Amino acid sequence: MIFNRKELKKQLDSEPKREEILEKETGNDNSESKKTKRRDLFISIFSVLCALTIWFYASAIHETELKDSSRVNLKYILDAENKGYEIHYNYNTEINYTLKGKALALSQISSNVGIITADLSTINYSEIESEKIVQLPLIFNLPEGVVCTEKSKEYIEITITKK
Repeated sequence: MIFNRKELKKQLDSEPKREEILEKETGNDNSESKKTKRRDLFISIFSVLCALTIWFYASAIHETELKDSSRVNLKYILDAENKGYEIHYNYNTEINYTLKGKALALSQISSNVGIITADLSTINYSEIESEKIVQLPLIFNLPEGVVCTEKSKEYIEITITKK
């Protein structure tokens, strides 16, 4: 069917199905329009997901600092007590420190997990006759890529007494 403009206008005005006639004349198919809309929606959702992924990656790999404090946990304290020695130290001593590293690695650190330790297995107990004051170096248990840049103390003072 070929319509000229006047006939087309008459049919558009007279018939309630104007959209169908326009689609036939212009060649627009409604299903093509829906496919295009779906594709555009998919592309926009995919773009947002890509942007979020890049943002998360960038925020996780940037260097940052963490300032915190924690108490010192003694390792092998039960071994010393089983050998007949009492260990005395100020349990409430807080060590202030600054850590530097990737944000993701720093987020995994908790000051409650025993990040700072002192190792009693390095002490030679045979040298202790009655009582001895020992300075043990502090050990920071840090994940890979994290370093301690500042700490308020290097050592903890411990008094070891023979029972």
